[in-house]
Amino acid sequence: MKINATSIKKLLSVSLITALFMAGFSCSNGSNQNKGSEGGGGEPVPVVDMGAFEPGNTSVEMAANMAIGWNLGNTLDAIGDWTDSNGTFHSDLKGLETETGWGMPTTTEAMITAVHNAGFKTIRIPVSWHNHITDKTNYTIDSAWMARVKTVVDWAYNMGMCVIINIHHDNLKESQLAGNCGFALSYDTTLQNQSKAYIEKVWTQIATTFKDYDDKLVFEVLNEPRDVGGEVTGNEWWTTNKNIVSVITAYEQVGVNAIRAVSGNEDRFIMVPGYAATGSAKTILDLYTMPTDTATDRLILSTHAYSPNDFALNENGETTFDDNGKSDLDYIFGFLKSDYVSKGIGVVMGEASSTDRNNTAAREAWTTYYFTKAREAGIPVVLWDNMVTVSYKGYLGSGENHGYYDRNNNTWFFPSIINAMMKAVYGDNYTAE
Repeated sequence: MKINATSIKKLLSVSLITALFMAGFSCSNGSNQNKGSEGGGGEPVPVVDMGAFEPGNTSVEMAANMAIGWNLGNTLDAIGDWTDSNGTFHSDLKGLETETGWGMPTTTEAMITAVHNAGFKTIRIPVSWHNHITDKTNYTIDSAWMARVKTVVDWAYNMGMCVIINIHHDNLKESQLAGNCGFALSYDTTLQNQSKAYIEKVWTQIATTFKDYDDKLVFEVLNEPRDVGGEVTGNEWWTTNKNIVSVITAYEQVGVNAIRAVSGNEDRFIMVPGYAATGSAKTILDLYTMPTDTATDRLILSTHAYSPNDFALNENGETTFDDNGKSDLDYIFGFLKSDYVSKGIGVVMGEASSTDRNNTAAREAWTTYYFTKAREAGIPVVLWDNMVTVSYKGYLGSGENHGYYDRNNNTWFFPSIINAMMKAVYGDNYTAE
């Protein structure tokens, strides 16, 4: 099985957004354009009432109750890290403007309401923190940034949604960490200690801010922990190195301990990923050991799978979803169920999507199969949404056209795909006209 790589979704800068926008004009005017794929030309999804989210008593039950989710992608996770012509890495303090730095509009309560009303019971709010640190000794988070994160969380939380927040793009290259904020996978003890201190202090602050929230709020310790740039192991997205994977467990242990040490978080559900959060490579997941916990059955495995890769993510991939793709998904959800869910360990597919290639019918078929297999395995899927389609900011052939909700116009680019995933998850209970 292939592990999924990511590119623009993870590193999109303001300049690249501009380039993609121009590219979108050049390749979005063909006669084969799908209805609803253009920016502002989408359609509303019917408002439905699928009932309130109810936290579970076990990790498996909690995950299953999440049902289906949506990512506020490329928003509070956006960063402005850059490397100058001399090769010097810059990760400077940034303000609230980073929320729109990757081309997203400022998040509003109306946007969260629209997501909720479409049938999503869970929202994942990716958050980057290292570019909002005011004190590099104590890793103090800018109070304005924390307040903004809390505002967005509250909108969803007060609607009764399950809310997931994390440490997202704070994973630096080993060579970038010294003198900067964040963490990096490394065998260097000094860098490991710096990484642990960062994770501990950031999670202590987050846990303190949200200590009075109930189990509708879930913490995800790290996003896709990996050897960024392959500086340590030679490969960023794939590893057979158990030693480097054990560093992830050690970092996550620090995060779990920090959360549990803050009153009010003794039993909160916590999500933890393996290397790169892979949910498609059993070989890699088999190397991973989840951290220990003072709470009983409160850890959930966090996974991502843009699969099958050639259809869902690969920029030179296929435009059709066939039996080979179905076999890939059978395998993925088969081993996740047998190795984790069936053994009493909840699993959340925290990111998944299939890139837009002007192939809506094929993506509908993928959606139905993917979300059905996930539901049968007891695994909720949280849709990745970066608001990029072939006809809006993206371009034909990109693996990063993962736009679904047009936040500018409160419409959905592909309502038929949203309806397909809701029907796959809710079955006959989904009665939208």
